[in-house]
Amino acid sequence: MTQKTVMHAYFVNRTRFQSLPVYVDIKNGKTRKLTLVRRIEGDIQALRNELSSFLDDGSIQIKSISNQLVIKGDRSSEVREWLTKRGF
Repeated sequence: MTQKTVMHAYFVNRTRFQSLPVYVDIKNGKTRKLTLVRRIEGDIQALRNELSSFLDDGSIQIKSISNQLVIKGDRSSEVREWLTKRGF
């Protein structure tokens, strides 16, 4: 079995326990849920564009200081699945 190497303009590093850095942040007395994608290197704008087209959601914000993406709602399982299919 040969493994294809796919090059992207960005890279999402896994944690030290080899899990994807996708988290759910609950705010406002458990009424507001946000999905966070951390540990992003490279072109974060390209990642945002590809992820927003996959999720059909234009509400993805970039935190450029901490290199994070913030997505409204609990979309963590969809984001993890998408990142895994992309080779991260």
